[in-house]
Amino acid sequence: MTIDEWLNEHNQEYFSWLEDLRRVDSKAFFQPISEGKWSPAAIVMHMAAWDHYTLDDRIPQIKEGISLERFPDFQKFNEEAWKKADSGLSQNDIIDEARNERELLMETVRTMDKDKLHASFSIGEHAMTIVGYITGFSGHDRHHMEQIN
Repeated sequence: MTIDEWLNEHNQEYFSWLEDLRRVDSKAFFQPISEGKWSPAAIVMHMAAWDHYTLDDRIPQIKEGISLERFPDFQKFNEEAWKKADSGLSQNDIIDEARNERELLMETVRTMDKDKLHASFSIGEHAMTIVGYITGFSGHDRHHMEQIN
């Protein structure tokens, strides 16, 4: 996937999916999708949290040749997203937050210097560019979209 495909096609699909979630019954939105699983609310907040983390933590650190720390403790990171989803926010608040985080990430990517977009860096053992890092999250998005669908 190219960065243009991520910016345009993928995110239009993502935004359409978020809008479809506004029509889901509120009770169902906050109930687990199955035994031992998260609710759609928690899944959407998890997705928003990763966008926020990418925007605030990863992108500012990236430069050619840098080696970044591995990802945060997934369990703790996910629990924080779950707690936020269950903190009393409304269905629309959660969807709005996910949309806003993605729009901020998209705008940052759109306006980023091309050299930074293609700068090589690593996270742990994995070498990548911002383009690869960002477009790689489309699989993460699709996984969670399919979970809820």
